[in-house]
Amino acid sequence: MKLIHFAVFLLAGCASVMGDKGDNKPGQGENSAKSPGTYSITSLYDGLTGSRERAASWMDSEARNMCASDYIRISEESVPTINPLGEVTFSRLIWEIKCLPQTQGANAPQASS
Repeated sequence: MKLIHFAVFLLAGCASVMGDKGDNKPGQGENSAKSPGTYSITSLYDGLTGSRERAASWMDSEARNMCASDYIRISEESVPTINPLGEVTFSRLIWEIKCLPQTQGANAPQASS
């Protein structure tokens, strides 16, 4: 009987991992139909004080590095991971961003006449 329960659990887990490949949710990488300059950034955080803010700060830095300019956050999603006891062990923070066009910086070299 335990073998049957394990088989059902295993098959249910595989089905949820495979999912529908055309749902275009943030954080799904190559399966998403996104416009150019649109990216997903993901970070994990636990329940400690300030961990979500640290994750958001890191993601802001990564977004600026990725875009080499400013960006717009299109969406933000926090997905908890729950253990068998029903406790949240950690959460996944997912941002979908769109890079803004690069502008010439104030310190850019000037063309000489």
